[in-house]
Amino acid sequence: MRIRHVTGIAIALVVTAAAALGQDVAQAQKKLLSKRAAEADAYRKLAEAVYGVQLNSRTYVKDYVTESDDIRGSVDEFIKGIRLGDPVWYDDGSCEVTAEVTVAKVIETLRSTHDRYYDGDSVKTSDFESITRRIEKKVIKVIGMGAPREDLPPNLPEGVAEMLGPPPGGPSSGPPPIPDIWKTVGPQARLMAIGGARKDAQRRLAERIKGLRLTARTQVRDFMTESDQITTELCATLVGAYEVGRPYLHHDELIAEVTMCVPTEQVITAIKTLHSRHYKGDDVKGHDIEKIVKRVIKKDFVATGMSVPAPRFIHKYEQRAQVDLPDWSMGMIEARGQGTDEDIASAQGRLKAARAAELDARRKLVERIAGLSIKAETTVRDFTTQYDHLSSLVDAIMVDAVVTETRFTSDSAVVTVQVPGMRVWAVVNSEFVHQRRQP
Repeated sequence: MRIRHVTGIAIALVVTAAAALGQDVAQAQKKLLSKRAAEADAYRKLAEAVYGVQLNSRTYVKDYVTESDDIRGSVDEFIKGIRLGDPVWYDDGSCEVTAEVTVAKVIETLRSTHDRYYDGDSVKTSDFESITRRIEKKVIKVIGMGAPREDLPPNLPEGVAEMLGPPPGGPSSGPPPIPDIWKTVGPQARLMAIGGARKDAQRRLAERIKGLRLTARTQVRDFMTESDQITTELCATLVGAYEVGRPYLHHDELIAEVTMCVPTEQVITAIKTLHSRHYKGDDVKGHDIEKIVKRVIKKDFVATGMSVPAPRFIHKYEQRAQVDLPDWSMGMIEARGQGTDEDIASAQGRLKAARAAELDARRKLVERIAGLSIKAETTVRDFTTQYDHLSSLVDAIMVDAVVTETRFTSDSAVVTVQVPGMRVWAVVNSEFVHQRRQP
């Protein structure tokens, strides 16, 4: 009897030890997952901040990198090489990772890519010198935040996903779990948000294609002004766009993201066909389109869209989570700009008017975002002044702003640009969360 009793104790100890070991392994894997997610978030925020730097009155870095895959690759390689800070874990399993880079280093990298690869005329060498006059701070700092999850967010700088590697314990065979924040609003809200993100991705994809350079002076958007037929048929090219991977649901905000893709070959073939059928001008030649193949190395045009659930679902989340979201976070923040040109009756005149209107709209959107109320008498402008490192992220929100409508009257162009309100709230709220976690 005594032997059996001892044996039973031994077995119990082994089982208890195995269970404890299993819990330790699971906990370690969760820490590694949250660290990986926080690092990915930091790299993406760095990319947003760098892409959001304004080079001149008409061009941001996000426009500049569309000029060449070599330029985009060099900028992404630079971002990937930025060292991250040490991870900090919290009791709820989430992790934070800081990253920072000097504005001088960003300017140096952009100038180098300009000297080596740029062949357009919209960005001058002198534009890089003027960046320091537009950006008061000397350092761009971001805080990456992550929770345990196996999938990485889309739109990471090239090479970052490979650098972070697969999730610990091997890839999951099934879909990633739905974040808790999305369970509070239900499946209908989730599906509607994913559908909205898909449409937003298609709009962004159209803007990406329009930014493709045909000659030193001409982009696809210039080519499209020659004929409404060109515009209609080129937009139809997006029908062939397909979704990349699964929709990505943020774990800390009600934001859904979808990445869409269209093969470069399909786009170039469409441009060639439209050129031969409808183009009557002389700014773009057939051989100019052939040169695109040499400049655009990537096989696909890719864009990531974002959306949030309808306000009624977000109100449901507010009630359950007992948080107060500002009204503007539940919809799109938009601004309309107006521009004209003395020769607006011509295709080039309409193009110049549309560019002026877009610039006016983006300027108004910046002012509107800065004036948004967060709580009591505090605005976004006040908040970014208090926490200086946030201003680069708020500025980078303009990278996500897309043109949703361009229309012409008899004497002007009117352009509408939009950005999801939840995108602005995500930046501001991340600082609230960070401050609450400080000891």
